[in-house]
Amino acid sequence: MATEKPHGLRFVKRVYLARSLGLGLGCLIMSAALWPYHPSHMLWVALIVNCLIWPHAAYFISSRSINPYEYERRNLLIDVVLGGFWVVAMGFNPIASSSLTMMLWMNLVAAGGVSFFVRGLLVSLLGYALGLLMFDFQWHAHITDELIYSLIPMLILYPILIGSITYNISMQLHRQKELLKHLSRTDSLTDIFNRGYWELRAREEIVRVRRSHSPLSLLLIDIDHFKGVNDTYGHSMGDHVLQQVAQYLQWNLRESELLGRYGGEEFGIILPDEDINMAWQLGERLREFIAQAEFQDPSDPSHSRLRCTISIGVAAFSDSAGDFSSWVRAADAALYQAKHMGRNKCVMYVPEHSLQREENV
Repeated sequence: MATEKPHGLRFVKRVYLARSLGLGLGCLIMSAALWPYHPSHMLWVALIVNCLIWPHAAYFISSRSINPYEYERRNLLIDVVLGGFWVVAMGFNPIASSSLTMMLWMNLVAAGGVSFFVRGLLVSLLGYALGLLMFDFQWHAHITDELIYSLIPMLILYPILIGSITYNISMQLHRQKELLKHLSRTDSLTDIFNRGYWELRAREEIVRVRRSHSPLSLLLIDIDHFKGVNDTYGHSMGDHVLQQVAQYLQWNLRESELLGRYGGEEFGIILPDEDINMAWQLGERLREFIAQAEFQDPSDPSHSRLRCTISIGVAAFSDSAGDFSSWVRAADAALYQAKHMGRNKCVMYVPEHSLQREENV
């Protein structure tokens, strides 16, 4: 059985990359700053442990914890404490200290914004205090050629890494935003527009045609005897029929024609720039296509096959006849007429009454 990944594991991996590269490059800078002052062997060992071993230990601890995100934020605070210690150990060398501090501050802001950055500043005082207890106050402002050259990899490579991480996060957020947008617009069963978004698009089309005076039509479609499908074959087959009908309808539509699930076994199609005659012709093609199709539930071991038909009501939008609701009521009246005439019919709505264009058996 697959286990769920702990919250924040991606965050831990991002920080691991930044910490490993940042401290690896920082080791060069701090070594160049310390070298002229002949530090003790213990200080060299501490530098190696902090820069080359600590990043991997921090990743190991956080990635195996119950809450990796919180543990990694704690590790970032440990980073700034250690950073304060090394600033004092380097005698507050302006070049080395500012580069190390810049890297740590970038990590704090990226991990938790301004509030976490301020918290990190306060915690860093512990590192300064620890360093002053061990080394007293020293001022090493001398800048060597080695120190300047050691800065170059940090200035080039670390911003590239941070930029790459930021880009990946922004792309991930964009994908999630697009997914949420798709889910908010789409019916989960049939993967076509849900009613809310479909009605929104329909109202937008009404606004458009009121300006352009171009034709606009609506097909309201209902699957005939759908309750009998559920009762006879089960809801799994019923779901499959809904999915397959939606797919068949979509296959026969142009990109500009808007298909949505209106409710239950009903679908709606908005047809921009098509008058009622063109819409009726399309409805007839859709009706014939569905009538000839076979439906089968892939999960049904008996491989039962069945045929379904649809009834369609067609209505053209008329600015003088009312609004969206009036338009839908007109199509619904034509659909009711199609049902009343024996189903498997395509009926267009005209004022006063509905008229079937052809006899469809």
